[in-house]
Parts: sequence; structure tokens; C-alpha cells
Amino acid sequence: MSMRRNLSLWFLLSTAVVASLIVTVSIFYAFIIHQTIRQTRNNEEHLILAIGQQVASEPRVKKALLADEPSTSIQNYSLKISRLYHLDFVVLMDMSSIRLTHPDQSEIGKRFIGGDEKKALRGKIALSVSHGTLGKSLRGFIPVYYHKKQIGVIALGIKVTSLSNLVAQSRQQYIAALVISSLFGLLIALNLAFYLKKQLHDLEPQEIARLLEERDAMLEQSKDAIAIIDSNQRILLANIEAKKIYSREGYDVSTLVGQQIDVLIAHKEQINFNKKREQFYQQNGQDYLFSATPIIVRGNQTGYAVFLRNATEALFVADQLANTTAYASALQSQSHEFMNKLHIIYGLADLKAYDELKIYLQDIIRPEKEFAHKLALLVRNPVIASFFIGEREKFTEKKTQLKIEFLTEIPANESKKETTAFIELCRYLDHYLLQSELPDEFNLVLQFQDRDLIAVYSLTHTSALLNILENALGSFYFKQLLKENHASISLDQRHSILEINLKSPYGKDEHHECADS
Repeated sequence: MSMRRNLSLWFLLSTAVVASLIVTVSIFYAFIIHQTIRQTRNNEEHLILAIGQQVASEPRVKKALLADEPSTSIQNYSLKISRLYHLDFVVLMDMSSIRLTHPDQSEIGKRFIGGDEKKALRGKIALSVSHGTLGKSLRGFIPVYYHKKQIGVIALGIKVTSLSNLVAQSRQQYIAALVISSLFGLLIALNLAFYLKKQLHDLEPQEIARLLEERDAMLEQSKDAIAIIDSNQRILLANIEAKKIYSREGYDVSTLVGQQIDVLIAHKEQINFNKKREQFYQQNGQDYLFSATPIIVRGNQTGYAVFLRNATEALFVADQLANTTAYASALQSQSHEFMNKLHIIYGLADLKAYDELKIYLQDIIRPEKEFAHKLALLVRNPVIASFFIGEREKFTEKKTQLKIEFLTEIPANESKKETTAFIELCRYLDHYLLQSELPDEFNLVLQFQDRDLIAVYSLTHTSALLNILENALGSFYFKQLLKENHASISLDQRHSILEINLKSPYGKDEHHECADS
């Protein structure tokens, strides 16, 4: 099936090119033959008239016409002229159209046949095609004068069959040239068909159409903004989501194609097109995950496929997945730990070591009870409370105990944006902490002060951890996140202890915001 499809396209391309070549060459050939026939006839006409005028000026011709009698010498002269210039006849006639010479001696003394000599008898040079004793011929008539008095006419001619032979000789030459050019054109057509076939990656037209439709369907149904750009960063193709971003800037979506990528990505300095990993990018208050894939055609890079993904949604899904994974692992770990504790409790009870059992139970219950009690008493924002419960579980899974202290009550906040901003900042920090080597335990102190929510991380640090945090906090995304939410962060090293101080606006009312402005 594949071979038949390949041959069909090969045949289509070859046939189209060869047919075009044959039609073009045939038209050119017909035009050349037509021109050749006209040119041959014109040449013969000029030759006949030139020879006739030369013969008419010969004294022996004038003498023969004055004598008005046939003679052997003038007959031989006319035959000689015929042979010399490849004419079929040279006939001298008097003013009564009586032949004095003729290739057929039996016609000498008879009237000239055809009637087309009358114009010449009136003193005018004439050309015609007419029937005579030798058949149809091209004739030329030249008047002969003696002392300005016309004494006769010279008729010279070439038979049409002889003229056709001359044309046939020219035609044979053109046919040979036509065959050679057709073969050469066929070779070019086959090579061109092969080249086009390779350029199309051996695909059939219907396969190319299907691939284009599939590509368009994938682009249009994708929730990511996708744009194809060339080497000059000019947009060649964009899907619906990319056009939505463009329209939010106040432009007409029909003008997107052909624009520079700057109309979609206003801050190109934030990103690196050659970086293979996804990069955080922020524009007009919206967070994106940016990625670019180079487009390689026959070993040469011709542009990029640019992807912009909603970072908020992506991070939310990733966080949900991470929480789910952490929760499942925590359940497994807690189940194992619970069984160990249960065995210890059973053993102490079996040994009737009730005092030790009481102490052991207090050690187990007190930390969790104290944390739950403080959380319920001091944190009035359930979103923040649930967030830190989840974060604490994540660090527990990493075999690190996160001790959370509340210096003040954390009030409820009607501003969802401020709550979300604080959680995003903490989640960003926790993400990089979880990827580092951590001590067995570290502290997190939370307090609400002067309409700011303050989080202070205290932990024993290493140079590797410090480098990771400095890179994370120095990223453009995090700096932009701090700037947009009017938050601040600082690192403070005290011997081997590292403190991370995060301050974010929390609980500002309308009056306070106006006063700040």
C-alpha cells in the first residue's frame, strides 16, 4: 500500500511536469515550423526575383527576345541557370506569351499556361502560385526591356513539391532537436519529482492534509498558549489561547500572525529560549510556565515552538499531586509507626509497668495535642491552618520535625488575595527546603504585627542549603511575587543558625490602604 502511494505521487509529479514540457515544446515546435515555411517561401521568392532580374539584364536574353525565335543557345542557357540555382524552370516568352525556352523542349513555341503572366506583360514584377505543365509551382515574372521598351518576360519557378522538400529537411532538423530536448526535459522532470517527493518527506497529499488538520486540532484544543516563530522571532502560527492573550492587550486577533513575539511576551529578558526546562514568567499579574522547543528542518534551526502555561493552575495541580503522594506515604509511615507504638504499649501493659506506660503515653500525646490546641486557639484563618498542617506532614515525611510556634493570634482575613499571596510565598520557600538536606528539626515562628503576617524560619544550615536558598530567592519570579504583594524577605546568619524572615501584608482594611497610598 505504501509503495503504491509513493508511486502515485511520483507518477503525478512526473506526469504533470512532462505533460507541461511536451505541450510547451509542441507549441514552440509548431510555431517554429510555421515560421520556417514562411521563411523558406520568402527566401525562395527573393531568390527567384533576384535571379530573374539578373537574367533579364543579360544581352543574350534580350537578343533572343528581339529575334523572337527559339534557339539552342538560349535553351542551354536557361537550363544552365536552372541547374545552377536549383530552379525547376526558366522560361523566356515574348509579348504574346509564346515560350522561347522550356525544360520540356516539346513545350517550346506554345503559349505559357496559367494566365498569371499577364501582370508581367504589362510591365510589372509578379509572384504567384499556379498550375502549369510541370504542376503546381511558385513562379516569378520579370519584364525584359530593350531601350525602355518591353520585349518579353522571364518566368522562373520552383515546384511546390521541391519547396516542400526544403521544408521537410528543416523539419527533420527540428524534430531531432525536439526529441533531444524532450528526453532532457524528461530527465529534469524525474529529478524534480524525486526532489519534491523528498521535500514532502515521502508523504502523499492526503496524508499532508490530514497531518495539517490534526496539527490544527491539537493546537486549537490545547489549554496552553502556543505560538510558532521563525528565526527572526516573527509569529507564523498561533492558537486560540495565544490569541486570547493578544486580545487582552487590546489588539485585533487577526493581526497577530506576522507580529514579533514581543506582543505576546513583553519581557523577553526574563526568559531564555535555549533553556530546556520550564521557566517562571509573569506578565500583567498572571503567572506562566514558559518553555520553547527549537524547530529543526534538515539539520537547520528555523525557529521555535513557544508554550505559555498557566502557572497557577499547574502549580495547584502539582501541589495537589504532591500532597496526595505525601499523604499516602505519611499514612504508610504512620501505620508502621502506630504498630510499633502499639507493640510498646502492649508490652508495658503486659509487664504491668504502669508508671512507664503513663510517661510514654504523655510523650506521644503531648506534642500533637499541644500543636492542635494552639492551632485551634490562635489561628482564625482555616485556609492558613490547613496549609501548615499539610506542610508539617510534608516535612515529617522527610524525617524532619517542623516545630510551629504562634507568638500572636492569627486573625481571619477577608482578603483572599492576601491569604493566597502569603501561602504562595511560604509554599515557594518550603519547596526548596524540602529539596535540601535538612536537620532533624527546625522552627517556624508565626506572628501578626502591624497588619503584617510574619514567618521566621530558624534552622541549622549548610553552605549547600544557603546556595539553594540564595538562588531561589534571587529568581525573577520570586522577586516579582514579592513586589506585587508588597512583601519582603531577608536572610540572617547567626553562627550556624540561619533565619529566614518573611513579611507579607495581611488584614489591611480600606482606610489603611488609602492612608498608605
